[in-house]
Amino acid sequence: MAKYPELASKTIFLTGACGGLGSALALRLSQQNVNLIISDKNPRGLDKLCDELIKRDLPEPVIYPMNLIGATPSDYMDLAKVIKKHFGQLDGLIHTAAEFGSLTPFLLYEASRWLKEMQVNVNSPIFLTQALLPLLLKSKGTVLFTSDNQEMLGKAYWGQYGVGKAAIEQFARILGQECENQGVTVQTITPPPMHTQLRAKAWPAEDAGRLAKPLDVADTYLRALANRPED
Repeated sequence: MAKYPELASKTIFLTGACGGLGSALALRLSQQNVNLIISDKNPRGLDKLCDELIKRDLPEPVIYPMNLIGATPSDYMDLAKVIKKHFGQLDGLIHTAAEFGSLTPFLLYEASRWLKEMQVNVNSPIFLTQALLPLLLKSKGTVLFTSDNQEMLGKAYWGQYGVGKAAIEQFARILGQECENQGVTVQTITPPPMHTQLRAKAWPAEDAGRLAKPLDVADTYLRALANRPED
């Protein structure tokens, strides 16, 4: 396991912490002794993740349950106030939360499903970032978005998930240019195919043994947070 001493005592907010990639990141970040705030729509999952980290004698993370489907810009501003009050700073924001149901022909795509996925995959990360950006600007921190293979997502049946990831990549480029002279780093990370529940929804018969492990992929995010070039 690589060590990133420059991350020690940094304050990091992580969305989608109960997912395959999110839980791997929570473990890797805790091993670097960061001040970790884990968020997810699943409070029980957050409690379980916290217990697992404590059992490993790792620092106890702060739990912040939040269902992005129903969250509003006001909720994100409240979060910013909480972070400022209890930590005084925010050094990193990592977006891994995602909503995906199944591969579906657009003709059969329900509007309610599209809007729910748009909320989680596009609107929420954008307005969460906006609310936390003043803290990130103060600390000259890092924002990491998670994308997916655009060549694959540009094909039939990927629906809102495909549209949403393309939108996030464009937003990250725009925000990155706005922040490039203000000390905040904005990056989009596209992990390789990973063994996660989300991927299994699209490829249920896939040989999981041939997929990347989220714990290995997590190191890409840590390198980005530490501003280290790829090995």
